[in-house]
Amino acid sequence: MQEAVQTKASRAKKTRSLTSLDWRRTILVTLPFMGALTFWQAYDGLIPLMLKNTFGLGDTATGFFMALDNILALFMLPLTGYLSDKLDTKWGRRTPFIVVGSLIAALLIPMIAIANTWKNLPLFMAVLVLTLLALSTYRAPSVALMPDVTPRPVRSKADAFNSLMAAVGGVFILVAISVLVPAVDNPDYRPVYFVISGMVILTTIIFVVCFNEPKEVAAMHRESAELGIPEEEIDASDEGGKERETNPAIRRSLLCVLVCVFLYFMSQNAISSGFSRYADAVWGMQGGSYAMVQTAATLAALVAYMPMASVACHIGRKRTTYIGLVFMVLGCVLISLSTTFSPIVYLWTILFGIGTATVSLTIYPMIVELASTQTTGRYTGYYYTASTAAQVITPILSGAVMQFVGYAQLYLYGATFAALAIIPVLFVRHGDTLTMGDVRERQASWEAEHTEKGE
Repeated sequence: MQEAVQTKASRAKKTRSLTSLDWRRTILVTLPFMGALTFWQAYDGLIPLMLKNTFGLGDTATGFFMALDNILALFMLPLTGYLSDKLDTKWGRRTPFIVVGSLIAALLIPMIAIANTWKNLPLFMAVLVLTLLALSTYRAPSVALMPDVTPRPVRSKADAFNSLMAAVGGVFILVAISVLVPAVDNPDYRPVYFVISGMVILTTIIFVVCFNEPKEVAAMHRESAELGIPEEEIDASDEGGKERETNPAIRRSLLCVLVCVFLYFMSQNAISSGFSRYADAVWGMQGGSYAMVQTAATLAALVAYMPMASVACHIGRKRTTYIGLVFMVLGCVLISLSTTFSPIVYLWTILFGIGTATVSLTIYPMIVELASTQTTGRYTGYYYTASTAAQVITPILSGAVMQFVGYAQLYLYGATFAALAIIPVLFVRHGDTLTMGDVRERQASWEAEHTEKGE
């Protein structure tokens, strides 16, 4: 009897441990995304300054060129997501895209700053487009890899940690910008871009050496089975395979989540791509000095990711999304009222950063919950189609608002779209969290079944 009790306790302890993240696996799977995000952090802040100050483009034209990456991504991300679903190699489905795309990007990234130094606009645009294409080849596959190797109950936590690691890279680059970019009219950006290239190479090397995709995918399926999750539910929601894709209710929820994604990025990307120009025009910040304010927002996001992921696990992703969007609206409105820079701006920026972090860690897992085992990459492509469509439009539209209405209106623009993003979430009925309560019930069922079999 005592042995049976000990065996039961041991099995319960083991199944409880499966609801925690495998930290080694999670850290490694986030590295490619972290490397890519170091580039995007500098891209949003420094490329507009290059276009405006080096090449003399207006805000509307700068917004158009800032949308080029998203025009490319609009086609590339769904394509690479779909192709990575279909790929079958001994290295896995996603790894080949990650390795090839990241290494090509790392070689091209420094050339952007070199072309800016030479004041050669054709070379600048050519290298920029090629770099964006290289990054687009592995962005969707690297994000799709997270749900491939993470059991459903902890995907929100894994996605939060993915975002946290990206924020760590973002903080590193923001600090590098503030240190390496002097507050002069036409600074030399080459040191920063060599640092970014080094980060991309380093994260890729660690990923390749330490991560075995097929082995980790198999481990995720084994752990999910031990949690009592049926095979057809391991990769997505309760309905399976083709039925999931043709179910009208689920398709409506998918559409509503994608509309929320679109509106969220209309707000978030307008702020990130316009902030350096806003800080220069409204607050008089030159060179890389704006980066310290963005660092505050990024650090706030970094701190908020895991606690907000825990909130999502207990109250659901849908309710947590509401919280994040309300924080974004409040942050934008309060910043817009600060017509001169003062320390209180850091507090409002932190509020906005927590809001963006909260929404970012809920909306992608909601979409993954609606996918099947063979469509994770494609649904990741849908997510990026919605987000990049917004990021095609919003740099141009927000640039026009700043140029023709006034720089001070940028944050009211952001608040408007964040508020609108609340509406489609009201109609989402599928894709919410498999909560810890659900997991405990399934663990109990699994334990009872295997106890009866004498296992």
